[in-house]
Order: sequence, then C-alpha cells, then structure tokens
Amino acid sequence: MKLSSIPKPDIKILAAAAAAVACIGTACLSYETIYKATPEYSFSRIVAAAQDGDSEALSLSADEDALAGQLFDSLIRRQQGQTAASRALLLPVKGEFIHACQTLLAGDSDEARLENARKVLADMGNQAGLLLPASDWRYESSSWSRQDGSGYAQLTASFYNDSLQASIPITFQLEKVSARQWRVVAFADPDAVVQELQQASEAALAAANRPVSQRIDSLVQITGLSASIVGGSTEQDTYLRIQYTPKLSAQGKETLREAKGRYELRRADSTVLFSAPIRIAIYADGKAHTSQFRLNAAVPAQAELLRMATLEGLQSSISVTSVQLQDGTQLELKDSLTN
Repeated sequence: MKLSSIPKPDIKILAAAAAAVACIGTACLSYETIYKATPEYSFSRIVAAAQDGDSEALSLSADEDALAGQLFDSLIRRQQGQTAASRALLLPVKGEFIHACQTLLAGDSDEARLENARKVLADMGNQAGLLLPASDWRYESSSWSRQDGSGYAQLTASFYNDSLQASIPITFQLEKVSARQWRVVAFADPDAVVQELQQASEAALAAANRPVSQRIDSLVQITGLSASIVGGSTEQDTYLRIQYTPKLSAQGKETLREAKGRYELRRADSTVLFSAPIRIAIYADGKAHTSQFRLNAAVPAQAELLRMATLEGLQSSISVTSVQLQDGTQLELKDSLTN
C-alpha cells in the first residue's frame, strides 16, 4: 500500500506566522512596559475608579483636597465684594466645601450626609452665580498628554453634565509618582474651569428662560447702551452713568404697564464688576434715557472702577427681567437655575 507523503512546510507561511507572533509579543510588551507607564493609562484608571465608586483607589490616584480647594478659591474670586480679610474668614467654609466634595466622590451610603454635601455645593454655586451640579456627570474623552520633562504632565478631559446639558473641558496636572504611575495633583487652570461652568450655566438658564424671554422681547427691547464714569470732587460723588434707549413694540405700547431689568458691567472674562437692578424707563419709548449709580469705594470691584480712567474693554448689558401688563399679568425670568 502506498503511503501518502507529508507535504513540505511552506516557508513563507511559517515566516508570516512567526512575524505575527513576534508582533503580538511586541505589542503586549509595549502595552505592559510603555503604555501602562503613561499619564493616559493612569488617568484611565482614575476614571474607572470614579465610575466604579472605588473611593480608596481614587484617593490614591488624585489629590481630592487640592482639587476641591482650587475650585473653592476660584469660585470665591468670582464673587463681588471679597477682600483679603473676608476671604480669611471663609477658611472654615472652605474646609466644609472640601469635605462635601470628598463625601460626594466617596459615594457615602448615608443619604443625610450626601444631601448635606449636595447643599454645600449648591449654595457655593448660587453665591458664585452659576450651577454647580453634584451629580449626573459622565466622562466623554481625553486628549493625549503633554509632558514637560520634569515629572509633570497636562491632560485635558471632557465631562458631560445632564443638568447643564453641556460638555465641560478640564485640563488636569499630573505628577509622576513612580516609574509606572501618575497622580492628578491639580487643575492646570481652575479659573478656566469655573468660567466654563459659568458659560454653560448661562446657556442653560437662557434655554430655560427662552419662552418667557421671547414674550418679553416682543414687547420691549433695549438699544444704544453705553456707560461711563462721571467723577465728582470726591470719590463719594463719583457715579457710573449709563444711557440706553427703550423701544416698545405696537403690542408693548398697548399692553405694557412696567418693566424691570438688571444692568451689569463685566470684564472680558465675564467677571462681574458692577450689577444693579433698574426700572426700565418705558415712558422714554424711542428716546435715549440716562440713569446713574453712585460707586462705593468700600466694595473692591467698585473701588477698581473708581481707579479706571475709561471703561474701554468692559462689557455693559441690560436684560429686561420682568414685565407687568395692564391686565395684571406678570412675566418674569428666572434669575438662576436651581442647584
């Protein structure tokens, strides 16, 4: 009986298989020795710890106290009327804010403690004029890190919040703590984080107010707004003077009884330097109207205005916040979102 011969192995196929095995081995080795030593990998583990509620791993991988402290300081800087002395009095409040952030990150099982922590963040956000959500955050993506060669790196990640309905980009600073581990130690720019939150809050508030705002706009609008500092013989006689022209629609002329609003003067970074309620002069329909506010040197933001020779580079705005119609109907915008 004739036996069938065993075919000779194809050298090309063997070489290809060997190359494939080598590539897989190299890839595995690269993953273990290179990628796992990168800031990106460490950050991915931090995100996983946060998503899994692993507070112990999170504490080891991120300096929660430093991050919460930076956020608190930046929120305080957004508030009007803060001095070095008043900020010193806020140290106990800062400690409470940091503790609240720790409680929320740890996912405390005590609902009363969680509710108190949410309230601390809500109150702080309200005082800074923005929404500071304590929940409903989810990680979206992150960029490649930028290393400076001194054991530090920066990495930008994007987080989406359901309440804000917006993505907030946050740049973190990471420190290399071992050959294969990086730790988040700070926000690269905490003021930029708060500004992103404020812009998202304003957009969410505008969206919530849009139906009422459109009705108010159909009755009265403000045009020709300008502002100037009018000096007197003393600081006590110095005023912020504004001029604007109210314009009523045909419907507004027939139905509008009164209108109220708010004047604001901001820096380019949206920091409010001056804010005051005003009664809109609807009787001046189509004509320029002048109002003025006495500046108070005891208020730091207003003291800054007193030192200015010009308001160039600052942004003035008047928003009509409420109107009352002849039949008693009241239309009013929300002044903040509920934290």
